[in-house]
Amino acid sequence: MLKRIDHVGVIVDSLEEACRFLGALGLRHDRDLNVPGRLKASFYTCGEIEIEVLEIIEPAERSRRLGESSARIEHIAIEVDSLTNALSALARLGVRMQTDAPVSLDMGLNYWTVAETCDGVIYQILEVLGSQRDDTAD
Repeated sequence: MLKRIDHVGVIVDSLEEACRFLGALGLRHDRDLNVPGRLKASFYTCGEIEIEVLEIIEPAERSRRLGESSARIEHIAIEVDSLTNALSALARLGVRMQTDAPVSLDMGLNYWTVAETCDGVIYQILEVLGSQRDDTAD
């Protein structure tokens, strides 16, 4: 069921500063994501895993997700073969999702767990659709 850890999501106070830092470390910028009025994010490749740095734009959501911190790890994204099978297995453990339906975003279909139902950690469970990801790219 589990294919791999896809990325680690880090909420930052300033996306520009975070990108400058990751670029200075020599990490390859992979892509950007913009959800108008809500958030903007950049993905950097680190070995076989990506680091997603995201800045929350909407004030109430920013306060809820970042708090008084300047940055924090928010979620770990896990790619699975089948969302249906993964959700079924997680439901048997009492793990709930934040939404009733999957969110189509970026590379495929996504769910995020309710942290309180899995030891305080938010996991993004994603199924990459079709050939959206080219695993042969350098």
